[in-house]
Amino acid sequence: MLSDDVDYFLSLAASGTFTRTAERLGISQPALSKAIQRLEKKMGVKLLIRTVRGVELTDAGRALHLRLQSVSRDIDNAMQEARDLGGNQAGLLRVGITPATTDFAIRALLPQLITERPAAHISFTTAFSAVLVDAVSRREVDFAVCPIPEHVAAPLEHELLYEDPVALMLNRTHPLAKRRKLPLEELVKYPWAGTRRHELTRSQMERVLSAQGLPRPRMVVEADTLNGLIMIVSQTQLLSMINTRGVRPEALPDNVIMRPAMIEGLDRQIGIVRRAGYASPIAERAQELIRVAAQ
Repeated sequence: MLSDDVDYFLSLAASGTFTRTAERLGISQPALSKAIQRLEKKMGVKLLIRTVRGVELTDAGRALHLRLQSVSRDIDNAMQEARDLGGNQAGLLRVGITPATTDFAIRALLPQLITERPAAHISFTTAFSAVLVDAVSRREVDFAVCPIPEHVAAPLEHELLYEDPVALMLNRTHPLAKRRKLPLEELVKYPWAGTRRHELTRSQMERVLSAQGLPRPRMVVEADTLNGLIMIVSQTQLLSMINTRGVRPEALPDNVIMRPAMIEGLDRQIGIVRRAGYASPIAERAQELIRVAAQ
């Protein structure tokens, strides 16, 4: 429902180049350039700058892009809500999942949801919990299945699904691999691989260590995907953490093992985080299926 020039601007901001944008939109590059020029003339400001790598948004362009993204999402949501209320419940569902909840959420929803609603469109966004909670706030996803944050502020709400125990992950050749009990004071002596500091499991671990007067583990490598951490452990002598419900041991590389962490305060609460208020029928049904799977 936005004008073509605005849609073209949004596509160009997303792709970063005139060539890719024109190809994706099915128009010529001169036509795309004229559309951007018309929009800039209408706005009275320069929205982007051409560079050797493509295009960069100006300060005005970034501000417009951010506001237009929000407007576009609101229009999509309003149209979908109208369809739902009018009886067309094919549905658009956008679900946020973390690397550790991916297996659980997909198994809970598929194939049941597409069997019930074959005309539906389902989109999964994978990120760590802080990013997903922000995406729920901005209405980029309908809800997220993720660790429940310590503080969930209105208009967000949450419900608990299950507890997710944490385990240590290490290479079979690691000096600690043959030990069954791994006290914290031993673990902090070795180098680690982990997520970035904002991710919940790492921040929880650092708080637990601090409470016991122990130093933070030395993070040699950081990765923002679960598969990345598993590969790092398989290739190095670095320790890491893994949530046991989200990973099947048989799916790990042969040289990667898990050991019970036995660290009080590290087990995570996994739940649904959503905005309060209206939820589409397909979003309601998806949450119902997830609740059943969690039991």
